[in-house]
Amino acid sequence: MQTSDNRTDVRSGRGTGWALAVLTLCSFTLGTGEIMIAGLLPAIASDADVPLSTAGLLVSSFAMTVVLGGPVLALTTGRARRRRLLVTLMACYAVGNVLSALATSFLPLTAGRIVAALAHSALMPLFFGIAADIVPPERRGSAVARVSLGFSLAMIAGLPIGTALGQWLGWRATFWAVALLALAATVPVAALAPHTPGIPAEETRGRLGELRVLGDRRVQAVTGITALAAAASFTAYTYVTPLLTDTVGFGTSAVTVLLLLFGVGGTVGNLVGGRLTDRSVLGAVSASAAALGAALLLLGVTASLKAPAVASLFLFSAAYYALIPAVNTRLLDVASQQARTLALTVQSSAFNVGTALGGWLGGRIIAAGAGLRWLPVTGAAVAVLALVLALVESAGERRRTAPAAPAAGPKSASHAAQEAVGR
Repeated sequence: MQTSDNRTDVRSGRGTGWALAVLTLCSFTLGTGEIMIAGLLPAIASDADVPLSTAGLLVSSFAMTVVLGGPVLALTTGRARRRRLLVTLMACYAVGNVLSALATSFLPLTAGRIVAALAHSALMPLFFGIAADIVPPERRGSAVARVSLGFSLAMIAGLPIGTALGQWLGWRATFWAVALLALAATVPVAALAPHTPGIPAEETRGRLGELRVLGDRRVQAVTGITALAAAASFTAYTYVTPLLTDTVGFGTSAVTVLLLLFGVGGTVGNLVGGRLTDRSVLGAVSASAAALGAALLLLGVTASLKAPAVASLFLFSAAYYALIPAVNTRLLDVASQQARTLALTVQSSAFNVGTALGGWLGGRIIAAGAGLRWLPVTGAAVAVLALVLALVESAGERRRTAPAAPAAGPKSASHAAQEAVGR
């Protein structure tokens, strides 16, 4: 069969490096389009004649669209041909950014962001699935890490370049640039789709079969770990700028460099996490969650000392981004081929819920009058919950995969005879 031949050819390694590079470019494009808004908000608020707080709704509307729209799209597009779906979604992502670039008021701008967020929510699970399909099973962790590497690079390069472009040519230019980059990536990523394994016929069970994946305890566990890890991280990261300036004592100009360092740490952690995941998926999940808790606690303890705080910030980003390929690979392992897109979409929703929860929790701590150093300490406590859940899941997996003990019963005649001879 053609599908079988494609599966053998793709996983033999020919062209895998190029394919993963294309997927990294795609995730970089999506990541840049998502986070670039942070550097453009003041200019957008001024041009749209809205308060900065209202302009901030562009961030929350994007996140909520991913949370709510992603699972719906996964269910309604599950039967679509992968190549056609990829081209359509990439085109929609470009159109969303074009709409934002052309917007003359705040509401059309918001509508463009929602269109882009809908495409984003469905594209990332597809990218992870393609990455898993084009490599042997023992290299899934590294392949998934290459996709999420695009987000780290977006933080390092996409955000500052997008901000600089917006300051130079106006904020609309950044939206145009992302739209063009999305269109440029559409052709090579579409070329990957025909070479990825199709869904086996025996796994095609309808939408009800897809929904059953949400009742799988292993899927629930890994999405829970994802939400808790995101909440732990964003309890501190949402307010990292005032933490670095008001508590650690850095100037505002140094914060830009430190955020760049955070992105570098994320890149290193992502690559290391992928390698660890290749060795042991649940081991990488547990180790990353433990490292995340330790790094956040260290950041809180050393918040008044510049050098240790910088080191803690680097370790914090490395630990968090090491967790991402581990939890995504775990989900690919436990979800069926048919239902994994829905499962990955729900995982993306869990990440965004955790991000919102972390921001809310950090705000409550500040409102209660606690010092900013308590933000990473609280995040560390949430990370411990993620670690406990990961350890419980690891123990359960060991029990499920342990070889069954031989059943006790009457000895065979030959066995009894051998014992008699032995005596």
